[in-house]
Amino acid sequence: MNKRLLFLPIVLCAFSASANAGQYAEELGMCVYKNLTSSDKTVMTQWAFVTLGKTKAARQITVIPDAKTKEVNQKAKAALSRIMTQNCAKEATKVALHESKDGLKNAAATLALRLAQDELSDKMDASLSGLLNPGTANVLKGAEVLKGFFEKR
Repeated sequence: MNKRLLFLPIVLCAFSASANAGQYAEELGMCVYKNLTSSDKTVMTQWAFVTLGKTKAARQITVIPDAKTKEVNQKAKAALSRIMTQNCAKEATKVALHESKDGLKNAAATLALRLAQDELSDKMDASLSGLLNPGTANVLKGAEVLKGFFEKR
């Protein structure tokens, strides 16, 4: 089974705290996201993956070597340090002042969730169609068609 297809459901569960993230944490997470280069996005997506790889559920599927985890964490630390001091210093300061307890964790969750959405958005239709029974899939397709019909123009 493709490991990437398993990544999004795990991310959504593990990072559901981002739905409860404070305003400043959310702003910091999105600021970091908007300032990622293409190579930064790769590193941060890998960081999210190795972070989830430490969970019991993920370890039942795959084991990520400690050396790889260390390498990815070092690259992620460098990217985050650069972005948070150069591009997102204002947002990071607000988190430190107003959401110091869980702000950075929630900002990281916001970032990881957005990266997972980007990475898997084009792969989810095929994955979900394999998980849903045909009746449910047809209802969802019908709802999408009706959505456009009822929108105000």
